[in-house]
Amino acid sequence: MSERYIAVLDSGIGGISVLNDLIEIMPEERFLYLGDNKNAPYGNKSIKELHALVLKNIDLIKKYPVKCLVVGCNTLSVTLLDEIKRRSNLPTFGVTPPIRESIAFGGRSLLLATVRTSEKFKGIKNLTSVGLKGLVKDIEYNMFNARAIDLDRAFRETDDVFDNRKGYYDTVILGCTHYNFIKKQIFDYFCPQRITSGNEFTVREVKKYLERTNLLVKHKQLKALF
Repeated sequence: MSERYIAVLDSGIGGISVLNDLIEIMPEERFLYLGDNKNAPYGNKSIKELHALVLKNIDLIKKYPVKCLVVGCNTLSVTLLDEIKRRSNLPTFGVTPPIRESIAFGGRSLLLATVRTSEKFKGIKNLTSVGLKGLVKDIEYNMFNARAIDLDRAFRETDDVFDNRKGYYDTVILGCTHYNFIKKQIFDYFCPQRITSGNEFTVREVKKYLERTNLLVKHKQLKALF
């Protein structure tokens, strides 16, 4: 039982931010990471394209002994999570923007996400939802040179209208796991009271599930396959 993996699936490197959080709270577990860098970003693709990619990636993951699957991609989580659950036949957890929690915090909230994820949350009171077209690819190309990532350009290229005054938003929600790698830059750009993402909620749910089903490993054996 202890030889089975927690699998993390993403369109590229974004899910590594989820993997890091999983390792932090469950350091004894074994992890399998599949990042589809070749086809990143997912946020600008059609449902048909995403469906085809997901089927291939799940079939690859299922070649390994896996005890649960974490979809470390907001785009897949808000569009195809039920299909992924059916196809994988595994306990499956998605990462989605914590909209409800952010609205409950009060004030104005800004969701930064891929175009497809952003579309799911438009029209919610006190929430500005912004779809960014090229930021994921920019992060993929400049993973080790964060200063080269151009937030101004990413915001200019969006079709959405939003206020970029510092301190205007009380909460900034990172609706793409890639954005966690530039969390500080985004915080400095908007200067909100708080900045949040769905990562923390997902990793807690995974741990609760493993504890409830007696699948949580409690002796040291950390191993990660990429």
